[in-house]
Amino acid sequence: MRIECPNCRKITTISSDLIVTQKHALELSCSLCKADVHIQLNLAAESIQHPRIETAANDHATRLTSPVADTQEKADVLSLKSKILRSLVELPPMPNIILKAREIMDDPGASLKKLSGVIEHDQAIVARVLALANSAYYGLSGMVSSIQHASILLGQKTLGELITIAASSRLLSKKLKGYQLNPGDLWRHSLAVALGSKIIAGKINSDWVEDAFIAGLLHDAGKIILDPYIEERKNTFKAYLKKAPCKFFEAEKKILGFDHAEVMSRASRFWRYPETQSLALRYHHYPLKSGDNQLAFIVHLADIAAKEAGFKSGDTASSSEFDPQILSYLGFEKAQLNPVIAEITTSVEKLVTEFQ
Repeated sequence: MRIECPNCRKITTISSDLIVTQKHALELSCSLCKADVHIQLNLAAESIQHPRIETAANDHATRLTSPVADTQEKADVLSLKSKILRSLVELPPMPNIILKAREIMDDPGASLKKLSGVIEHDQAIVARVLALANSAYYGLSGMVSSIQHASILLGQKTLGELITIAASSRLLSKKLKGYQLNPGDLWRHSLAVALGSKIIAGKINSDWVEDAFIAGLLHDAGKIILDPYIEERKNTFKAYLKKAPCKFFEAEKKILGFDHAEVMSRASRFWRYPETQSLALRYHHYPLKSGDNQLAFIVHLADIAAKEAGFKSGDTASSSEFDPQILSYLGFEKAQLNPVIAEITTSVEKLVTEFQ
């Protein structure tokens, strides 16, 4: 079947193996422009392959050799994946404050007053920003009394960082039953990865610091989207992981149709996040597939460093692994991560303790 991308008009030929039944749709990503392509299938029932029965010569036993069961399993996964994708449209937007703050920081002519103004109407965010500004981590304990004061004392970039943390903290502090995460577990891990991404980016390319911090903070937010589906299928996950031990995000892909990184990447496009960040979210588990997206490499390494520092993402978290190719790409050696891990430990404890 030939498919034309509605965005860039690239023609792609897909295998008939992807076509399962007239009841399901296909969700593809254009290889050229990365746009999501939705294809509604309408196949005749007669086109569905039926089982073939064979008789064994030695015992005349009848056995089924057609991949009908496998086809049905693929159909169920495609149906579930389509359901999850449709649910993304109904998601409340990621706090627009994060995007607005970043847009202002990207404008060389923008003022600190304009940046502080994006949150002054949201008292809950204001309270969080002031709590963070007065934490030991930023060294201004008890000195900051207003957003304007914080903007003067901390500067534009640091205030933008505070806004990002404050705006995402409520979302990332939820209990996730499917992932066996208690309230605050995902928040601490995400904060650790954000700080680690910031540190690593600062050593490689200072232009990536703000993007790396945001991507690190949101890298696992897709777990919030997938958690109810995982909780509903906890026995399926348990059985699959027992039968075929693998990383949990690989089990997500097998059972749900995609992992938390991919679903977060798709959601970030709904929320109009920059494509570079969306790709980093998508490939933070396997950056070598990202097409040289430096942010993906940075977040991946920071994720491992955060786990090494003790900030894991639940009992389902995979073990830390240092891929020599990833370290080489970033110009890092394993020993150089030790001070990063130490700084993550100290920084997260300071922030979390005083912020709470």
